[in-house]
Amino acid sequence: MNKLINRFSTKMLRKKLKLDEPSARGNESIASTDLDSISKTFLELEINLNESLKLLQFKSPVEFVYHPLDYALKPHTVYVNRYCTTHKKVMFVGMNPGPWGMCQTGIPFGEISAVKDWFKINEEVSKPERECPEREITGFACKRSEISGQRIWGLFKNLCGVPENFFKYAFMYNYCPIAMMKRGGANVTPSEIKGDAQRKLEELCDKALFEVIQLLKVEIVVGVGKYAETRALQVLKKSNPLNTRVLYLLHPSPRVPNNKNWVETAEKRLNDLKLISYFE
Repeated sequence: MNKLINRFSTKMLRKKLKLDEPSARGNESIASTDLDSISKTFLELEINLNESLKLLQFKSPVEFVYHPLDYALKPHTVYVNRYCTTHKKVMFVGMNPGPWGMCQTGIPFGEISAVKDWFKINEEVSKPERECPEREITGFACKRSEISGQRIWGLFKNLCGVPENFFKYAFMYNYCPIAMMKRGGANVTPSEIKGDAQRKLEELCDKALFEVIQLLKVEIVVGVGKYAETRALQVLKKSNPLNTRVLYLLHPSPRVPNNKNWVETAEKRLNDLKLISYFE
């Protein structure tokens, strides 16, 4: 039943956005897309990536695969339509959804209180096709808090005051929109997948990242964590028509060693990189 609901929701969004209709632009480059259609094109890229990732076959230890862009599509669509309507100077790129963040809310680093209280987004969230008992999806009723999201959005709330001041020049994006888990619920990151599955996943996500950078005319990509930084560097090494720079920001996860003062460290890093002015 959840599978049918998720497919219906995706189909309805595509219909609403007219994503299945032939483009009046023909073969026109994504880079020349009108500003009014940025959010629509962005969602199209994300949905296409999500659908392509469903074709991948993951081997052990991956037991469960969550697609938040299916079951949490409603809040994600609000996020994109509200905050991804213009070109961006800076784009922060995370790795993939966390169990208590984007897996619950559909928004990158989407810690519950940040999304509900700061973004004022609180839309309906359904269930993944196969749910891990240890990683139940309850959407905005989730009582757990994602520390990474709490830290990164807390930093920008302190710097920006209101979300609009952050999204005026920046956007937050996840390189890979799916979450993978072991039987007991332990996270399996894209970097931990081996062999052909990892190659295919990175091929798809690399292509989408490049297209998003071109669409938003991103001048600076900030990889949140080494994996995201590495993927961005690899993508832009092949082709970089906008001369986009790639910078690094320490990941806010408490699992990262010596990371107790992440907020202070990250703010200093933004200042050193001369990015702080975008958020003040």
